[in-house]
Amino acid sequence: MSEHSAFWENPISIDLDSGERLVLRSPQDALYALVSDWPVKGGVHQQRAVDFCRAWLAGRMPAETVRQAFILAALEAGVAINDDDEDGPGSSVVNPSV
Repeated sequence: MSEHSAFWENPISIDLDSGERLVLRSPQDALYALVSDWPVKGGVHQQRAVDFCRAWLAGRMPAETVRQAFILAALEAGVAINDDDEDGPGSSVVNPSV
């Protein structure tokens, strides 16, 4: 898999306060979640993950590094994450046009 792959090897699913589960498969999905659905604004790890997503879009950051930054942001915000590719009931695959 290329360093600038469009997708992660393993998707991440997150549970939002609304009860919806989002399945994130790429840094672009993560960026969408971080800027539109994130429950806590202004966290240090959230901002770092947003910066890493944007660096990935510019071709300056490996996708898997962005993935790790996103996981830290989720932990910081108390967002429930499932670090696998299981799509459970009520899950939505993110398909943003960021």
